[in-house]
Amino acid sequence: MLPGMKPILEILGQVSFLEGAGEPVLRELAGLMDEKIYLRNEVLFLDGDSPKGLFVVRHGAVKIYKIGDKGREQILEIEGPGRSVAELPLFDGRPYPASAAALEDAAVLILPASTFHRLLDRHPEISRAVIASIAGRLRKMVALVEEVSLKAVRERLSAVFLEMAGDDDTFDLTWTNQEIAARIGTVREIVSRTMARMAHDGAIQMDGRRVIILDRDRL
Repeated sequence: MLPGMKPILEILGQVSFLEGAGEPVLRELAGLMDEKIYLRNEVLFLDGDSPKGLFVVRHGAVKIYKIGDKGREQILEIEGPGRSVAELPLFDGRPYPASAAALEDAAVLILPASTFHRLLDRHPEISRAVIASIAGRLRKMVALVEEVSLKAVRERLSAVFLEMAGDDDTFDLTWTNQEIAARIGTVREIVSRTMARMAHDGAIQMDGRRVIILDRDRL
């Protein structure tokens, strides 16, 4: 068990399409799921693999990513505790359209595909909620395409920093510059230069891998 993990029922209650499910359904689901620890960079599934089941992150973080023809990685999404991973192949039966791997050491709950379908047969209301969840993911993908296509690297990096900081002005940068580059659709060297320019402009201060936001307007 990884330190700081939340109870399984609490995690399942945070999954978007299970928020309205009662405790009996969550307990039933918890009893059907297996749990696996994935170490940093360990693969859950690869682009083109057959659907394995429903994955729910209990602890840590999982990245969903694509690898281009030249080996460049593009991170499509990062899922943390209480987030499900790749539901779509469970419905259309087609291979995974992207790969998934642990961005950091992660505990993942796994429900086999056949068990997931039996659960939906008994609780059709969950099917409707899953469809709404998939629609939300589609909207996020559209936003990602817009961001990568239309926004400058500095804008994209600023958005990542503000997301990591939340309401604080200081945060630890747990991702490598390569991982940040993969998230915002650029290369490591440009991320490093952009961070240096932000520091030069007085927007941030770097203390090792700790980022201090000095002026949000200058980001």
